[in-house]
Amino acid sequence: MTDDRTRQYARRLARLAGVTAAVHVALAWFVYRDAADREVSGGRWAVLTLIGGLFGLAGYLRRR
Repeated sequence: MTDDRTRQYARRLARLAGVTAAVHVALAWFVYRDAADREVSGGRWAVLTLIGGLFGLAGYLRRR
């Protein structure tokens, strides 16, 4: 029984990590596109958003 619960927990944790990674990539892509439209260093802000997630996005929006 414990082994089954451990596998279920591991699957949920992997799913959460996957969703989090997808959200970070999507945010970084949106920041890159917006920064490129504004002729700002999009690559730098995209990397910061990819690593920092919502904190990187907040920093970009504040600087924007």
